Amino acid sequence: MNIGDLVKYRTSTHHDDWGGWLGIIVREIPGSHKLKVVEWVHENKGRDRGSYRPRDLELVSENR
Repeated sequence: MNIGDLVKYRTSTHHDDWGGWLGIIVREIPGSHKLKVVEWVHENKGRDRGSYRPRDLELVSENR
């Protein structure tokens, strides 16, 4: 997963209510966890931003 990729939150994690959110990776935080900063858009038309481990994200579409 790279900056610009479209992702969704992996629904098999403990936050199943986030499964409908789509987001774009806007930054990667260097280090051992390689956290991805994601700008989310979700059902209630709100926006959120947060950092997540790659294993908690599922790739929807790659930035080419």
